[in-house]
Amino acid sequence: MLSDRLNLLLARDRARDLLVAAGRGRQIPAGQTPVTRVTLRWAADADRDGLRRLAELGSGVPPVGAALVAEVDGRLRAALPLDGSGPIADPFHRGNDLVELLRVRAAQLTRG
Repeated sequence: MLSDRLNLLLARDRARDLLVAAGRGRQIPAGQTPVTRVTLRWAADADRDGLRRLAELGSGVPPVGAALVAEVDGRLRAALPLDGSGPIADPFHRGNDLVELLRVRAAQLTRG
């Protein structure tokens, strides 16, 4: 009975230590902010290979005409064709959120 209680206390202590260590790894150094740069821009000819890879990841079709693309920290993560065809996005990197941003940007461009 004593060993069960001791094991429980040791397990709780170890779990607390692991949580503290995990929290330390997520702390941001003083004066720094976690920055993820998201860029929305027109697709260019140089994006063809990237759009093809992105379409393969998401089981989609790369845009043929004009499109807006979203880059996260310089990496192509989503695209919205402006001809009304379906968007493509990296399913591993919050692609749906980026598609929504692209839709908002496309609406802004068509209003202006």
